[in-house]
Amino acid sequence: MATLTIDLPGIAQPQAAYRLAADCPHCGAPLVLRQNRQTGTLFTGCSAYPGCAFSEPHDPRVQTLSTGVVQAIHALATQMVQVQTEARRQVAQAQADAQRQVVAERATLDRTVRQLIALAHPDRWPDTPLAHELTVALVALRATLRLGEQGAPPAGR
Repeated sequence: MATLTIDLPGIAQPQAAYRLAADCPHCGAPLVLRQNRQTGTLFTGCSAYPGCAFSEPHDPRVQTLSTGVVQAIHALATQMVQVQTEARRQVAQAQADAQRQVVAERATLDRTVRQLIALAHPDRWPDTPLAHELTVALVALRATLRLGEQGAPPAGR
């Protein structure tokens, strides 16, 4: 079983210990990969420490590899934060654009309805009973559009 501990800024970190697939030759407890706090070098030690003080130097190639892995994880974490920030910005921009488009379309629709009301007004067509009915329907449509505009959910919800 392998355990990976990642050092993230602002988070308290216990001493790094990675379980290895081997057991202690002295007591049989699992061996773990530990890091010296002063020098930063890795060594293999018994997980039963301080009851068992078995330890041995660790292969420096593993030190180089583990340092590279930790650096890669930090780079990926930084990139992930940047990608998430950019995605949030793009979503907010898309929502703002959509809201502007809705407002523009409502204004165009309102202008069109006002023009139709002016064209169908009974004063322009005094001998046509349909003009009055059409004007009443268009005024109701305009009122409905204005109610929809007031009740529209704000952008971003």
